Amino acid sequence: MATEITIIRHGETVWNRQKRIQGQRNSKLSENGITQAELVAEALAKREFDVLVSSDLERAVETANIINKQLVLPHEYNVNLRERSFGIFEGKNFAKIEEKYPEEFRRFKERDAGFVVPGGESIEQMYKRVTSEIEAIALKFKDQKVLIVSHGLVLEMMMYRTFNLSLNEPRSFSINNSSISSFYIDGNNWFLKEWGVIEHLVSLNVLTEL
Repeated sequence: MATEITIIRHGETVWNRQKRIQGQRNSKLSENGITQAELVAEALAKREFDVLVSSDLERAVETANIINKQLVLPHEYNVNLRERSFGIFEGKNFAKIEEKYPEEFRRFKERDAGFVVPGGESIEQMYKRVTSEIEAIALKFKDQKVLIVSHGLVLEMMMYRTFNLSLNEPRSFSINNSSISSFYIDGNNWFLKEWGVIEHLVSLNVLTEL
């Protein structure tokens, strides 16, 4: 037996539409994001879960609350499932970051996994935070079905852990808002069940991608 973790990326936010880096700042769901959350709620209502765990950031909580109107699950909030902290980059778009912080932006674009964004965290730090917390959740809810609502880079870290990918390598897969992905976790063993399911989003053309 293993814990089955199904993880949803939050719905599209106002800052997603404006292409501003959110990190650990809050931005409300856009109208499109609310629709995405409602659609993924309908899709998830056909499945069974024991508990809902979400990041405590507003966009994840808002998405989780929409989903939980359908599922009515016990709901826990988890600070370790937050998005990566981007420090001085947060609230700005890439053009503004490059203009104001050219050296830091260069290292960010090079995907140096050890580079700590001033005031934020590195990819390596986030990876350790996320993977250790997911394993703790899997142990806490051993052999149960856990639904998580979190963030794009949390999903990315889970994929890198599952397939033992180098953190310095660029991501080569999509992470859509309100997509559905599932993993089996048994101790140190991680297995991918499904990735990026978007059938519930396609018909209304509400897709966006990280």
